[in-house]
Formats: sequence, C-alpha cells, structure tokens
Amino acid sequence: MRILVVEDETLVLFTLEAELTRAGFQVVMASDPAGARARLDEEGPDLCGLVVDLNLSAEETGFDVSRHARTVNPDIAVIYISGNDPSQWEDQGVKDSVFFAKPILSAEVAKALKACIG
Repeated sequence: MRILVVEDETLVLFTLEAELTRAGFQVVMASDPAGARARLDEEGPDLCGLVVDLNLSAEETGFDVSRHARTVNPDIAVIYISGNDPSQWEDQGVKDSVFFAKPILSAEVAKALKACIG
C-alpha cells in the first residue's frame, strides 16, 4: 500500500513517515504543493492514500492538493491534518475524507488510512 504524505513541517513529516512505514505502508513524501502535484502526476494511479496538511502555502492548500489527487486517482483515500478549525474541512474537503486536528497521533492516522483503504 503506497501513500503520499504532504506536510511542510519537517518533524511532523518524518514522524508520520516512520509511523506509517511501521504500519506497513510504503511512504512517498512531499513538503510543498508543487512537489505533491509532481508526485501525484507521476505516481497518482499507484497511490492508495494521501495524508495532507491543510496549510501548505499562501497560494495552495491541502484542499487544492486533494482535489488534484482525486482527478488523478478518484479512489485515493484522503486524510487531512491541520491545527485549523475543522469546519473548513466540512466545507472544502473532498468526499469521504477524514480530518485530524493537530497535534496528531500518527498511529491514529495509520488506523484511519487502513479503514479508508479497506
């Protein structure tokens, strides 16, 4: 199970990578929207999940990245992580996605991914 993690905070990115790898996922990483789009364009059909921070840059959010992911792979599981109010997710998130408020527990993200993927 190959997933993409998009997070601009290095410590959070590597913590998620370690936990998700322990949970059996192959993790591909990006630290900004441009890198995420490149990975999705290159590997999107082979990815089963996306874990994406909402606050990536002033120009592009995790919502933008997730919408692009769903155009490349309509079946990709999407998990949002953010320190922001979850009402943004309710209004702008892609269908059948999951939201975790920061600080997150990486093990819970792994469990949610497995549940979404099936």
